[in-house]
Amino acid sequence: MEIVKDLGVGRCMDVAAVRDRLYVIGSGKLHVLDITQSHSPELLGTLTNLGHTRQIEVQNDVAYITAREDGVFIVDVSNSAKPRLLSHYNAIELATGIAISGKVAFVACRTYGVELVDVSDPGKPLHLSTIRTGEAQSCVARDGILYVGVWGSKELVICDAKNPRAPQIISKTPLDGYGDGLCVRGSHCFVATGHHSRSMRKRDESDPGFGNGHGLEIFDITQPEEPAFVSRIKAPRYYRIGMDMWDVAVSGNYAYLADTYNGAFVVDISDIERPSFVGHRQLAHVKSRKASSPVAGFAIGKGVVYAAGAWTDLHVIDAPMAEPAKSEPDTPPVIPPFTPAQNDRFHVYKPDGQVWAVAFANDVALVACGSAGLHAVQLWPSISKLAEYPTEGFAVDVKVQGDHVYVAESKGGLSIWKREQDGTLAAAGRFRVRGQSIKQVVVPPRGNYALLDVGQSSFYIIDVTDPATPKKVLKDVRHGLLYGYQIAEGLLEDRYACCFWHVTGFYWYDLYSENTPVYSGDNFCVRAGANNGMAVLPNGKDALVTTNRRAYVVVNRQERRSLEELPRYGIKGRKLSGKPSIYGNTLYVADRFWGRVSIVDISSIREPRLIEELALEGNPCLVVEHNGAPVIPAGYQGLLVLKETKEGSEAK
Repeated sequence: MEIVKDLGVGRCMDVAAVRDRLYVIGSGKLHVLDITQSHSPELLGTLTNLGHTRQIEVQNDVAYITAREDGVFIVDVSNSAKPRLLSHYNAIELATGIAISGKVAFVACRTYGVELVDVSDPGKPLHLSTIRTGEAQSCVARDGILYVGVWGSKELVICDAKNPRAPQIISKTPLDGYGDGLCVRGSHCFVATGHHSRSMRKRDESDPGFGNGHGLEIFDITQPEEPAFVSRIKAPRYYRIGMDMWDVAVSGNYAYLADTYNGAFVVDISDIERPSFVGHRQLAHVKSRKASSPVAGFAIGKGVVYAAGAWTDLHVIDAPMAEPAKSEPDTPPVIPPFTPAQNDRFHVYKPDGQVWAVAFANDVALVACGSAGLHAVQLWPSISKLAEYPTEGFAVDVKVQGDHVYVAESKGGLSIWKREQDGTLAAAGRFRVRGQSIKQVVVPPRGNYALLDVGQSSFYIIDVTDPATPKKVLKDVRHGLLYGYQIAEGLLEDRYACCFWHVTGFYWYDLYSENTPVYSGDNFCVRAGANNGMAVLPNGKDALVTTNRRAYVVVNRQERRSLEELPRYGIKGRKLSGKPSIYGNTLYVADRFWGRVSIVDISSIREPRLIEELALEGNPCLVVEHNGAPVIPAGYQGLLVLKETKEGSEAK
């Protein structure tokens, strides 16, 4: 299988072929090409400024593009020369996979599962529900059944989505590798897998399962509640982090497998129980990366495979056996009318957008409402909206310090607002990082610095002494990602801020050294994920860190021990994973993955006592206590004010 042409569009992540058009995404761009001559595509039009593009699906002249922290872009491609943005949807987490069935978009949002979105009007997408499948990378839907490639738990998860407002998991089937791309053809589901085999016990090359999870697995889904294993074929053993994605498509008697660094494979499936490799093409070696360019995505054309080179270009690979895949029959789900949920536990403020965060200016709640901007809301004695402030991007965090308000606006950067005497807000300044989203803001008490989560992995400290001209004074990038809300609220010893990366852990920064903020040299080197967090304890010298081990640990700035060496404090039968916030002797832990809020008495830090655990439909973020009441930003469920705790104390 030879590469016959490189198209010169640059690095790309995914590609879709529909009739005589090819749609390519990468580096924040959508390219539309004519493939009437399949071996010689011609560029027709380009749309830019689409964020961290990952996957694309095209249906009825509308392209649906996931863009990780930048959400989902929906684009009108009816005019190939001038693709036009219709809407920008604020997904519940890193929008990674995408599938379309009728009027429903299924967005694989990684650890949050799959979000179902009403796209009846592509210009105004609306959240429907979430199905918590585990770490969803990719998905496909047919006849009201959703098939999900689940990554970390190595599973094929199948869901009944006939009622898209209330999807249900109906089966979980183990895979012998990390699950990702899927394809459903007839009575079979094909799943692409990667990284390590389920059999791996030691995480090093001496274990036969290390790097041996790559390949294709085939299941009979005649009964989706009980999928039956049919066969498996293994790709070469390989392990390298950075491009953790694998994909599959089927046309006729062939399955086409994209195995990133291993390249693209063609598998003969004419004997479904004995698949065999009949073609292979690895992309060019990239010297600076010391590896072959990954095949991030692909599409099948007439006699060709279009391979998206994550570090190179879009490549046309000669494949004489290739025929464009025919559409499968699909009876899409029907969206029933919305029925408001009844819940006597909360007062609820429900804006059009998704509620990410709340801060208080006196007794006025300032609410970061995603695509609906920033809202000023009265919560007591009754809920009413006082004002609405449009934002340039999704409002995903908000802080109040002194007479200024700071809003993380995703692609819009950081906006700074001045609180006027009448309580209204006036724009005072803005800080942008070109091509990057700002996802979190923390403003320590002195108010002269703002701490920012920028893009995939950058931590910024900016000087906001003059709000009209904020200036960067420190930028740090460590090994790992900033999935969100990984900057600790509060300072240790009244001067040390903390940010953590998911691979190399927690780093401390001295905000008040002689000249400018600096890294203090202190690193608590543990692996911490999107569902971990840190909160400063009332003594100001120690911090509480939630872990993935059902409990929390207590650390100070000099902590160097491993998690295994640290005492862990928890509550039997409960998971205390999530984002922590502390008010006096009360700990709130918000678990956005699974929709839980734990309220815990930590008057004895070593013997925490559960007050109550709340199960929510939405995705709760940092809980704020105001006037004795827990106030919960709960995503598309809205802003929730708990009426009273389980122990009966009234929230006033």
